[in-house]
Amino acid sequence: MSRKKRSQKHNLKPDFRREEQSKLVRRYRKSILFNEKELSLINQYCEKYSVRNKSAFIRNIVISHILEQLDDNYPRLF
Repeated sequence: MSRKKRSQKHNLKPDFRREEQSKLVRRYRKSILFNEKELSLINQYCEKYSVRNKSAFIRNIVISHILEQLDDNYPRLF
């Protein structure tokens, strides 16, 4: 019987892990308002695709859209 390999995160120094985790803590709040149709659409999508965490879902969509636009607008030499 083979043993499971340990993940690499156990090999990191505790101070390094703590520092990296503290960088990812969300400290800033933004609020948005939806009308009834928008909220209904979001709820239908989340129900259809079994999205459990709506805030993470919306955060992921916003960040991915921003990154995509930044990539599209990146200055090119030619």
